[in-house]
Amino acid sequence: QARFSVQKATPMGDTAVNYQLMDAPGGALPCSRVKLSIECKSLRNMDTFSKSDPFVVVELKDKQGRWKEIGRTETIYNNLNPRFATTIEMDYFFEEMQYLKFSVYDEDNKSRIVSQQDFIGSYESSLGSIVGSKANSVSAALKGKSGADEKKYGAIRILAEEIKGLNDSIRLRVAASKVQTKDWFGKGDHYLVFKRRRVDGEYEMVWKTEVIKNSKDPSWQPIEVPLKNFNAGDINANIAIELWDWNAVSQHDYLGKVSTNTAELLKAPKNFPFTKPESKNPNKDRGQLVVSLAEIYHPPSFLEYIAGGCEINVMVAIDFTASNGQVNLPKSLHYMNPTGWNDYQKAIVAVGEILEKYDADKQFDVFGFGAQLPNGSVSHCFALNGNAANPSVSGVQGILDAYAASLQNVTLFGPTNFAQVIRNADTISRSYPVQSQKYTVLLILTDGEITDMAETTEAIIEASNSPLSIVIVGIGPANFDKMNTLDGDDEVLTSERTGKRVARDIVQFVAFRELASNGPLLAKEVLHEIPDQLTSYMKSKNLRPNKKPAVESVWTIDMSRQQSFRPNDNLPLTNNRNPLSTMPSISEALPPPPPPPAYGSSLPPGWEEAVDPSSGNMYYVNHVTKTTQWERPR
Repeated sequence: QARFSVQKATPMGDTAVNYQLMDAPGGALPCSRVKLSIECKSLRNMDTFSKSDPFVVVELKDKQGRWKEIGRTETIYNNLNPRFATTIEMDYFFEEMQYLKFSVYDEDNKSRIVSQQDFIGSYESSLGSIVGSKANSVSAALKGKSGADEKKYGAIRILAEEIKGLNDSIRLRVAASKVQTKDWFGKGDHYLVFKRRRVDGEYEMVWKTEVIKNSKDPSWQPIEVPLKNFNAGDINANIAIELWDWNAVSQHDYLGKVSTNTAELLKAPKNFPFTKPESKNPNKDRGQLVVSLAEIYHPPSFLEYIAGGCEINVMVAIDFTASNGQVNLPKSLHYMNPTGWNDYQKAIVAVGEILEKYDADKQFDVFGFGAQLPNGSVSHCFALNGNAANPSVSGVQGILDAYAASLQNVTLFGPTNFAQVIRNADTISRSYPVQSQKYTVLLILTDGEITDMAETTEAIIEASNSPLSIVIVGIGPANFDKMNTLDGDDEVLTSERTGKRVARDIVQFVAFRELASNGPLLAKEVLHEIPDQLTSYMKSKNLRPNKKPAVESVWTIDMSRQQSFRPNDNLPLTNNRNPLSTMPSISEALPPPPPPPAYGSSLPPGWEEAVDPSSGNMYYVNHVTKTTQWERPR
């Protein structure tokens, strides 16, 4: 890795920014790269004549559900309140559920085999939960043999910080003075080619300017190139800037070059002479490259907006049209299978459990469309909880509950219209002040081709200037060709009526059938465009991230957060977790545990008590609504 500091002011007013560049990885780039800082408090003392010698092992759960070590801290001796200097670096993917386990040990010997050390306690969380927390910091009680208990095992705090530089770019303003031409007539048609020297000694092109016609003093448009492409993280790597004379009917003429590097360019304003050492007259004056501006630009990242308090509000719209099939028949897409989830439920959980990590209050607005309501009217946008004034439910479990209840209260009807739902989401997203930096993600779950394509296109184009992204998941075997048109990846979505285009890409479509057996991959395909869509909106409104709240090493923990605790509180701890927070992934969760032979006599009719095998905690199953919860029903 190459690290350097640049004292430069960007056009948006940033100064004295430290940039850390990473080698450009192969394949898809992560959303960001983060480092995790770890400290503990009031650890259990495992030694008799001294204090514990703690260290932390960090593991990441792989796709097969196995824990793989990705790093460990140093050992701090005789200290029950360690603050570790070693940080853990890892790639962060917004669209993936990256489960982490932090295990704290007391070092008994120098072996790296953890089974030979004394286990103090552990804490499990997703990276998204840490990043989505206030100031990217999470504090929690360590969990030992008797469960999470700060007084018994101690507490852990994890801080996630973005490693800047992954998405940085170099901005240049360049011209040339008194350059030559080989044309018989005219002053020449000039362009520049920027090349970087690779580690194998070869040069590859990283940028080519436009052609400036008939000028010996050409001035080109401003240039912006990602640093990972421009110099691969090495500011001293050689950069060749070649000057060419364009010809319409013959080969272009090479006129000379400037050999320099990023560090020299950043000294602008500065002139560089064009040279041609291999020519018969190497000392000939070939003109000069004029670099009037060179700066490192750090575009605000998704994580910086989240750290500054940007909130993602989640809205869900579910298709209740008759093409889903009668809900009481096993072939129906809405059929509530007593031995597993239907495809709508799978999609809600796979996508919802990612998004809820970034929604501070975990309150989701949930709507249905295409149903006949109890009063006989057909609605293309109705609140699933029956409360149009407040359509929100609590968490992913609340979405599942409202969905199940609505199937008992409405009649599947039609047609499949999106426009009203999209306009409703657009109106809500615009209701927040721009400076509040609230961004809305609308998740539409549908089984068929839309019947209001023109109106939906108009609604999306209107919404493309709003803080809104639209995620469409196609359920079932229908033809979804029109959805790909709305997605706009192959062709920019354009109004047939007005010719107006979307201001930015805000739609992502995925057919559920292609990923039905892999919940995590479904979430990845559905959500991977959200970070770029959010940052593109903020950039369009010239909104910089708000200042990140200061995080000091003070243990003040919000009991309202999942799996949280208050070390100085003498009140007993309570299990306040969302039931879905410890559920296995979709691919692992089917079928759910079978019911016991008989329901508990003390529970209301239709309920059963069960044990979560992963945590050992009791949970409760409602066989009427086909839902689960941690709290004991009354």
